[in-house]
Amino acid sequence: MAKDWNRVWQERRQEPLQFDSWLQKVLPLMPPSGRLLDIACGRGRNALPLAARGYHVTAVDSSPQGLKQLAAEAARQQLPVTTVQQDLEHNPHLTLGTFDIVLQFFYLQRSLFDSLRQAVKPGGLAVVRTFSRAGEAAGGPGNPDYVLLPGELPAVFAGWEILLHEEGQDRAQRGGCLAGIVARKPPSADREAGPCA
Repeated sequence: MAKDWNRVWQERRQEPLQFDSWLQKVLPLMPPSGRLLDIACGRGRNALPLAARGYHVTAVDSSPQGLKQLAAEAARQQLPVTTVQQDLEHNPHLTLGTFDIVLQFFYLQRSLFDSLRQAVKPGGLAVVRTFSRAGEAAGGPGNPDYVLLPGELPAVFAGWEILLHEEGQDRAQRGGCLAGIVARKPPSADREAGPCA
């Protein structure tokens, strides 16, 4: 998988990065600063603007090419971004500490949900958005492994405070509908014992 994304990011290296519009919309729900983990960050379209806003970003991806471009741009702008290359699909290690915010955008790997929840510190936020089967729009990924079921995100974060949950309202550029959630981990949570996904 990393090899394919290396080719994609190499081909797109001159394309401008676009900060996710839904993430921009939910910024007021997020603390103004803190440690942030961006899972499957790609070239850093979200990591870089968030670092520019004062977050200390750890950006994880399987693609060395994407991370190389991200690190070069972060260095050019003198932004606080640490890149971590990891095979998220076959050998994930999200035990990089705990974070005020954990992002996962347009990457769905259900086996990571447990680690994602554990990476959020008590009182911190998970911000997740990707393709969903909720809604009427056709298209999106053909593989159901990469598409959320209706109501799946609130179930993943059962027991957390749901600050925002939307699904089936927005259409993705490549077709299909989207779902997103901003969820706060209980402040008293010592260990995450959420549902297995």
